[in-house]
Amino acid sequence: MDTPTYFTNPPFTVLGFAIRTDGAGSQTSIPALWERVHSEGLLESIPGRRTDSVYAVYTHLENAGVNRDGWFTFLIGAEVDPATPVPNGMTLVTVPQSARATFNVPGADPTRVIEAWSEAWGFDDGRKTFLCEYEEYGANGVFVALGVNEQG
Repeated sequence: MDTPTYFTNPPFTVLGFAIRTDGAGSQTSIPALWERVHSEGLLESIPGRRTDSVYAVYTHLENAGVNRDGWFTFLIGAEVDPATPVPNGMTLVTVPQSARATFNVPGADPTRVIEAWSEAWGFDDGRKTFLCEYEEYGANGVFVALGVNEQG
């Protein structure tokens, strides 16, 4: 396993399209949401985008702070100002400031994000916060970011 890189992210807000799912259902519901977002051009409808990056956020975990089992909210969207009005059909979430362990997606190829998740799932569970995780697809590459209790 590659060694993750560490950083502390400032809090940021993401507006987008969300579903509520669990581990078993996510194998079909998450790809279906990605397909809908892309086929309907939904990212272009997000008002007040701050960057061109796209985020996939895993939040509101049923077992927050304990483990990744159970239900969670999965959102695909873009960073916006926290005061942005929420249009019908969209959801606004805040990614809290947190120490993060990041796992790069090989070749920054979005179709290979599961490889980064495999690395992240194998990372020491004792260090994970299990509060909010995200994927970023942007100018600095594609990566998975886990909340951790300490850096390095």
